[in-house]
Amino acid sequence: MHMTGCLFVLKPIMLTLMANDIFNVTKSSVPRLPFRVEYGEKFNQYIYPIALHSYIAVFAHTFATIAVDGLYYSLIQHACAMFSIIGNTLENIGKNNEDIFYTKRVKIQDNNYSKTLHCLRRHPLVIEFAEHIESLFTKIFLINLNLNMIIGSLTGIQVLMNLDKSARDIAGPITMYIAQFLHLFLHFWQAQFLLDYSILPYKSICRANWYYTSHRCRKLLLLIMNRTTSPCKITAGKIVILSIESFATVVKTSLSYLTMFRSLQ
Repeated sequence: MHMTGCLFVLKPIMLTLMANDIFNVTKSSVPRLPFRVEYGEKFNQYIYPIALHSYIAVFAHTFATIAVDGLYYSLIQHACAMFSIIGNTLENIGKNNEDIFYTKRVKIQDNNYSKTLHCLRRHPLVIEFAEHIESLFTKIFLINLNLNMIIGSLTGIQVLMNLDKSARDIAGPITMYIAQFLHLFLHFWQAQFLLDYSILPYKSICRANWYYTSHRCRKLLLLIMNRTTSPCKITAGKIVILSIESFATVVKTSLSYLTMFRSLQ
């Protein structure tokens, strides 16, 4: 995001320097803006404050995007870490037991039961935490997904229209096109992490020596396995599940929009 913002601001600055004699800059030279603005008749009078405000607005947008995305990535990684801790604990269940053990061991002496009970109590809290993440970002991702598909297609058309022109005319659209899809990919990639790690307790129980545990411990393991049958997921408006597979579908849809807009041109 910072690189895209720098390139977005650097282009008008370079065009301004190239349009004037660098060693003899006159007072008539005005800076170019990174995007089009409307300030009425006093535009030329306040061109430099307007230009400064435009440059700051670009970086303010990138900082806001990084802040929201950083929170999203941190929450996802924290949820994945908690699933991993539970999975690691369950995978070590029964490994310290001998071949001969008592299936009806006293509850206070059953360490496997105590560990499994702790995981059983923690697991719903982690699932609830993942559901809160989903409810927090689902509406944002629905808007972001639709805008990225439409704007990405329009940016692609802009690139195709400027292919026969100079490199400076297509550098900006190409940068924005790549940045949009990279930004979207990171959202789907993190959601894929949550999908994979939410079923980790189930796989860990299958790899554990559960047959060396007591009957009461096995019942708790079955309860945990039953709760992992439906993995935690991040959705866009409760419609699209974010994953690497759905990202490929989004890219195909965006290319379809690009073809349709190109045919209407």
